[in-house]
Amino acid sequence: MNATVKEKVSRFKGDKVILILVVLLSLISILLVYSTEGKRVLSHLVHLLFCFGGLALCYIVNYKKLVSNFSLLGLLVAIGLLIWTLGSSAVRGVTLFGIDLQTFYFIGFLVIIFLSNYIGRRLDNGIVELSEQEMRYASFVLLGFCGGIALLNMSTAIILFMTGFIMFFIGRFKWKNILIMSGLVVAVVMVLTLLVSSGKLDNVGRITTFVNRWEYYFTKDNTDGYGDQMILSRAAIARSGLHPAGPGKGVIKYRLPENSTDYAYASLFEETGIVVGLGIIIIYLMIFYRSWQISRNSKSGTGSMLAFGIGFWLTCQAFVHIGVNCELLPATGQTLPFVSTGGASLFVSGCAMGMLLNISKINVEDGKKADPRSMYIQGDDGRN
Repeated sequence: MNATVKEKVSRFKGDKVILILVVLLSLISILLVYSTEGKRVLSHLVHLLFCFGGLALCYIVNYKKLVSNFSLLGLLVAIGLLIWTLGSSAVRGVTLFGIDLQTFYFIGFLVIIFLSNYIGRRLDNGIVELSEQEMRYASFVLLGFCGGIALLNMSTAIILFMTGFIMFFIGRFKWKNILIMSGLVVAVVMVLTLLVSSGKLDNVGRITTFVNRWEYYFTKDNTDGYGDQMILSRAAIARSGLHPAGPGKGVIKYRLPENSTDYAYASLFEETGIVVGLGIIIIYLMIFYRSWQISRNSKSGTGSMLAFGIGFWLTCQAFVHIGVNCELLPATGQTLPFVSTGGASLFVSGCAMGMLLNISKINVEDGKKADPRSMYIQGDDGRN
């Protein structure tokens, strides 16, 4: 039996470190949900099943064929989801069959896939720099989606913009175009600031909530109660330190709204302490580092862009979540990948990691093809 398990592990050509880290985060999430939600851990296990199902599927299917054939279709789906979401009565997504579905995770992932393919395939064709028209088109796609998302979820829009911005930088965009796009974003922010201060955007999406949270962050005036979540989150972390309450013995977590989603890190910290808290931070740093390594090792421009984009996107989500829980950032509503509950976020995160593992697997296969010694290393059946 042990030999069979070892043989299956040896056949896995993806990045084993990333897979182990994802499994570890998922186990931590089970502890969190059981401690905070009790019997709801069963539904969380179902969500994790879908998560790893998406991971397995994206690991098996060749990302090159998937991305090249369906990236444009995915962009059209993202446009449809964004329009549907903006017209929906749900807070952060749409209601489908009585279930609130957070669509921004799907939209962000599809946009990253499209940009990776759009930029990467030109790099594969030996193009040193994209043309002015191509750079304007890619910038228009990114800014258009970020602008639409910002009406309902500003933090998600900022994370997607930062991811796209970094992708443009490593995708050999001209500095002139990067500066123009940055200047355009600054101008839009200034106009929005003036409109908000004049009260003309009070009824637009969740902009008022976003502004009130930022106002509390800078003034610490909690007259309207917009700082309650951050105060309780910081208290949960401060209560623990080197003397955690222990699993299931947290107190402040029960007063925290969204204690297993938006404030999962604070809930965990109260019961497990600084060791687990720092361990989670290290895990996400390791995931980003491995993603960067996979990106560097990829012989495909699309694979390189996609690996880095996925790693940066998920890691950025994680650190925004942790920053909010520690009151280093204003409240945003970002989940902690693979730890927070939620069907859409877990499924999309699983698919993203599956695609990252697929890129690492193909890197290994491409390396063996390029290495003339591989024919002597492999056995008759083609396995090591």
